[in-house]
Amino acid sequence: MTRLPIILQEIAKTGYSADAVVQNYTFADVLADPSAERRVDLAAFTQTPPSYRNAALGVVTSDGRDGRSVVSEHRALGAPLLFVVDRDEVTAWQVRSAGPSREIERVKLDEVPALFSKHRERWNPQSIHRAKSIGRVDYAYQLDFVDIGLLPAIEGEIHAKLDRILGEILADVSAAITPKVRRTLDERALFRTTFRLLAAKILQDRGHELAERWNPDDFGSVITAISRYYRLPTIPVEQIAALRLIFSPAWKRLRDAINFANISADDLAFVYENTLVTPDTRKHFGTHSTPRQVADYVVSRLELWKWSGPADIRVYEPFAGAGVFLVAALRHLKELLPSDWTDRQRHDFAIQRVVGDEKDPFACEVAMLSLILADYPNANGWRIGEVDLFQDYQIADRVRHFNVILCNPPFEPFNARERKAYATAATRSHSKAIAALEAVLDAKPDAIGFVMPHPFILGKRYARQRGRIEELYRDIELVSLPDRVFKASTIRSSLLIAHGRRENARGHRTTHLRSTEVTDRDRFLRSGEVNGTRATSRPFEAPTGDLWLGPLEEVWNYLADNPRLVGVATVHMGVQWKGNQSKAVSTTRRPGHARGLAGANTVHQFAHGRTAWLDMRRQRLRRAIDFAWSSKKIIANSARLSRGPWCIAAAIDRTGLVVSQQLFGIWPNDDWRGSMESLCAVINGPVGSAYVAVHSPADRIRVSALRAMPLPQTLPRDLPQLVQSYLQVVSNGQGLFQDPDGDRARALLAEIDAMVLRAYDLPPRLERELLEFFRGAERPTVHPWTHWFPEDFQPMVPLHEYLSSDYKRLTQLWPLEVFTPLPEDEASKLADALE
Repeated sequence: MTRLPIILQEIAKTGYSADAVVQNYTFADVLADPSAERRVDLAAFTQTPPSYRNAALGVVTSDGRDGRSVVSEHRALGAPLLFVVDRDEVTAWQVRSAGPSREIERVKLDEVPALFSKHRERWNPQSIHRAKSIGRVDYAYQLDFVDIGLLPAIEGEIHAKLDRILGEILADVSAAITPKVRRTLDERALFRTTFRLLAAKILQDRGHELAERWNPDDFGSVITAISRYYRLPTIPVEQIAALRLIFSPAWKRLRDAINFANISADDLAFVYENTLVTPDTRKHFGTHSTPRQVADYVVSRLELWKWSGPADIRVYEPFAGAGVFLVAALRHLKELLPSDWTDRQRHDFAIQRVVGDEKDPFACEVAMLSLILADYPNANGWRIGEVDLFQDYQIADRVRHFNVILCNPPFEPFNARERKAYATAATRSHSKAIAALEAVLDAKPDAIGFVMPHPFILGKRYARQRGRIEELYRDIELVSLPDRVFKASTIRSSLLIAHGRRENARGHRTTHLRSTEVTDRDRFLRSGEVNGTRATSRPFEAPTGDLWLGPLEEVWNYLADNPRLVGVATVHMGVQWKGNQSKAVSTTRRPGHARGLAGANTVHQFAHGRTAWLDMRRQRLRRAIDFAWSSKKIIANSARLSRGPWCIAAAIDRTGLVVSQQLFGIWPNDDWRGSMESLCAVINGPVGSAYVAVHSPADRIRVSALRAMPLPQTLPRDLPQLVQSYLQVVSNGQGLFQDPDGDRARALLAEIDAMVLRAYDLPPRLERELLEFFRGAERPTVHPWTHWFPEDFQPMVPLHEYLSSDYKRLTQLWPLEVFTPLPEDEASKLADALE
């Protein structure tokens, strides 16, 4: 291509080193189905070895084809910029993860130097590298032509395809294992062999010189060459023959699989650990793992690029398991190193600063092999110590040698045997996770990233540790994770991320808090996307341990001086029996029983369901015996109706019902001047429901949260009548769970909510934030319910104004009725004249 030297020369002037620019670069198009091989005439990378993660620029000839189609075919290269050459024209395109590519600029071939000169500051390797690696976390590094969604899109496809390929290889291997072979080889031999073949595939596809030294058709020569290169134990000759029979089909399948040349080494390490360390292997060897998206999120949020320099970073992972945190840290650390460093320089630098310990010897091996894969093309040198960190509380000494601690500790408590064996550690806490965290906080590292049990976010038992963290660090983030994020654990987890030691803060006495929620498990594990983040800064005087910013924090701050439910009503949980509750509930009347409600789901907003007969014999009752059950009251559920925002429902009872401990009784005080209907409307309304949902755990409603519910300063006089109208419409239905005049019921309920919200007098922005909190959630009403506003509604209009007749009249298309539109040709002429 005679035009290539001109572009090549300008790329070199822009700062790309000679070994980071590859001509006739071939890569797997993992975004195609099925995958295909693509080629670009030239590709420039921000670092070596080349991969989609550090691809910056690509050059391809169009051969007369549509440029946008050509760009779309080459998205999997990973370069944010693609130059399409068509005869004597060059077009610069922005590559997008979704939707059509965007043309940036089109120039003649002789104008290419001027084009690069114009954009050199933004197209240089450092700028693009920072935008790709940091831009998703820190907007200051974003560039408008770098689509931050491109990397996650490619990464997701790569992991899915690699997982499938390795899964097929495992199936081939399993099918070839006979009982005789299994007596000769153990699980570790199979695992180690798979690693060697995977490493050979990488070296072969990337054209490494080592691949010239083996015969790819000779299984033994491949295995031996890899063992020598990475300084791994040599597989005994007597096992080679058995392994050849098992792995030959798998090796052929792997050789014929997609080209690994453009795949990032750390992707291979993550998939290797995730796919090949099977549940059976984890159970057999006790190996635990951290999902790559968890590790990558934690390391990225530590903002290592803001530190004074990579030489100051020393990373340690206790309880390393398969070393996923270490692999994530290695990638982030390498991205901070000078672009003109060689691969060997990066390797020598990293092995001194990325270290782990693990008790289980097999896990140590998995972690080491994962780091080897992630560090292509370098040989071994990684330090994964085989250490029982709770023995003599060795973790306390180990963490003092590092300033970034990444940890997924064991969650279980010390058992009786362990309390004796690990006496020092067990005196810090009965929880292994807290004993580990205490040792780390004693060492005062510059940054920590911990996986913790979910109650760490708000639980009282962890208040002391949260206070220590607040005392040590200025920047603190807590992340709430959903169920089943961790493959081998059913315990719900959270993340603790803290950095910026106060003693290094030069007198700054401010705490920066972030609270992040992950509710969509699959999306997070696929692309690392979170569902929402709240942030605030506050002066630091003394540690409070209150680090979690619940949803709608501004709303609760605005209502901080409002009266509370506890000031106007008494709230108690229902009766509790000695023994099984089911034996205390009957569908028919019995001696000593009273009519009442037994289950939380028997209450809907403003209405309750079928009653039962509850055993009220004193000798059978444990508590709540002498409450005024025969008095008028409001009944609400104490077990959450959902994990979402609509978790509570309240109904008025004037018939003296008794309720079980799955429900609350709420008795207005004698001096309460309001109505039962108004109080019920407040509890069922958006403010009341949201407050209880935010301040309660996932499985129940805290009585303290219900008592602390903020009330309006005054309640509208018309509210009781509106509630009675709603109840009358609902009662006309032909059954509790049918739709009684649904449209009318929904309209009246919206008016009730609007009237209550108007009494709170929230600023329009906060009211809208509150109402959007309920978007998509199912309300516990006896009729279908939809959100107050349409999905695409933008104006910040209070709900009472939105429902008013004036608003509806003003927003109708009345101008079209008054003014007739001009014909199209006249409108065009008028537009030209106005220009």
